[in-house]
Amino acid sequence: MKTALIALLVLAAGQAEAALPSCIAPHDMRTLIAIALPDAVEGLAERCKGALPPDAFLPTQGANLAARYRHEAPVDPARIGRAIQDVTGQDLSNFASDDTVLMIARQFVSDQITRHVRTGDCRTVDGMVAAAAPLHAEAMTDAILLAIRVAGPGKMKGIDVCPPKIEGLKG
Repeated sequence: MKTALIALLVLAAGQAEAALPSCIAPHDMRTLIAIALPDAVEGLAERCKGALPPDAFLPTQGANLAARYRHEAPVDPARIGRAIQDVTGQDLSNFASDDTVLMIARQFVSDQITRHVRTGDCRTVDGMVAAAAPLHAEAMTDAILLAIRVAGPGKMKGIDVCPPKIEGLKG
């Protein structure tokens, strides 16, 4: 069922490709990061399970950190739907419940981690997550957004965050 829903979303997004924005608005990216944060931690812990010693941060504290982030920053499903609509051009409310939208977002995060995190990088990732773990979910979301913006266009595999709009300036 998950695969069918994701395929439907991809097909629908492909039909609206001409309407896709060239960048993602910062508030939409913040929403997408916030919903992905707990699942990303869980996904990293799962991906790196065999590549880390049993006493590393992710195997011992990853589940607790993900639960804490989920508790600290619950995300409104309607807000997620609006962010996905802004990014893809698709109104998911016509064919997907809030739970389905949330499941699609979580599955996407899991797939991205599996595709892009090499197990050879797990020790570095584990150290980074451990160092950032004291941050509250909102601060962690802002730090990730900042890192994406600093990396700049084209550095995050197609994820470009729009520059902030400054009133009164042209261009």
